Amino acid sequence: MKATNYPEVGWMKERFQVLTLNNEICEFDWTIQHGGSVPEHLHKESDELFKVLEGELTFSLDGKTMIKKAGEELFVPKMTLHSVSNKSGNVGKCRVSYLPVADQGKFFQILFFLHELNPNDKYALFKAMYISERLNYKEFSTMQGSVKIIMKVMMGFFSFFAFLTGWEKLVRMYVQTELNDSMAGA
Repeated sequence: MKATNYPEVGWMKERFQVLTLNNEICEFDWTIQHGGSVPEHLHKESDELFKVLEGELTFSLDGKTMIKKAGEELFVPKMTLHSVSNKSGNVGKCRVSYLPVADQGKFFQILFFLHELNPNDKYALFKAMYISERLNYKEFSTMQGSVKIIMKVMMGFFSFFAFLTGWEKLVRMYVQTELNDSMAGA
């Protein structure tokens, strides 16, 4: 993986500051505003460790709800259904680690690429998902239930209109950037 000083990236009520990104681990600080949430999902390739740094977050793990406060941790083994939300009324912050890294690192590299193009892009997360899917990166987060259906419909829509929206061009631009970076590092 390239850069060591990563830009803060985000979407809606979430901000991500990557701390470590290599072939073994992806670790970042995740700030989530009151009302922010990540729907129920699982990771096929990676275990996930949450360490709450500020505030409190509500986790659901295999249907069991628990609140974790600053200083507390939660380990989520791969293939375990889980969700996270901030119902506290305050900002929550936690450190998140994925082991092994699978393709989370590649996903963040795509977000960094998109951030360089437009730091205020409201669709960056969806574009990163589209680019990841087009490049056949390992699926590292599988949504469940109605969210999964909604995401499939949205990705189908984006795929259908990728040429018109310019998203297919983003795939080519990203691949070229990665090739240029690998040639420069060789």
